[in-house]
Amino acid sequence: MKFPHAHRGVKLIFVAEIISIVVSILALISAIFVSIGSAEAAAATLLMVSGIVGIVVFVIQLVGLFQGARDSREFRIALWITLVGIIASLTYVILQNIDATKGLSPILFAVLTTVAAVADFLVVLCVLFGISNLADQLGDGEMSERGRRLAMYIVVIYLISLILGFIPGFSVYVNPGIRLLFSIFLIASAVLEIFIYVCTLIYLHSAIKMLEE
Repeated sequence: MKFPHAHRGVKLIFVAEIISIVVSILALISAIFVSIGSAEAAAATLLMVSGIVGIVVFVIQLVGLFQGARDSREFRIALWITLVGIIASLTYVILQNIDATKGLSPILFAVLTTVAAVADFLVVLCVLFGISNLADQLGDGEMSERGRRLAMYIVVIYLISLILGFIPGFSVYVNPGIRLLFSIFLIASAVLEIFIYVCTLIYLHSAIKMLEE
């Protein structure tokens, strides 16, 4: 095995992706409950559970990146980007829970959440490019090309998902009778997110087999 650390790292990230799909499905179910205006208590419970599971996913992914960073420059970059995302997320949580800072500009909070979201997105791309470069070193041109092609698809899907996720924010400006239509965009955004996870999961599974050689 030429890249044992990367192999262990990808396996951990693979596990994190599986759990992430579960979290996304829980978020999707919560969005459906909210959109139909029923079972709000159940939706709140699902969101709480998905948040707790999300922390577990983050820890597993962080360990995986740390392992992979010993064999791949892209994994090292992903590790640093992850730390930036952590700082943004923690800053957001701290500012939101301190009375003296709750009145800060909404733009600041929007920037922090955006930085955290973009960091997560860039980490996925770094992992894909890292595996592609490892595939090049192992002489596996097919895996290398698949990784780069998947990264391109994910960029396109991410932008579409981002737009769909923003649309529900304008629901307050429209007639309440058609607000349900806007919630559909939120559900569509969650479905696209799950699709990204599934595609990445399939590629990571192939990468694990490749790195075992």
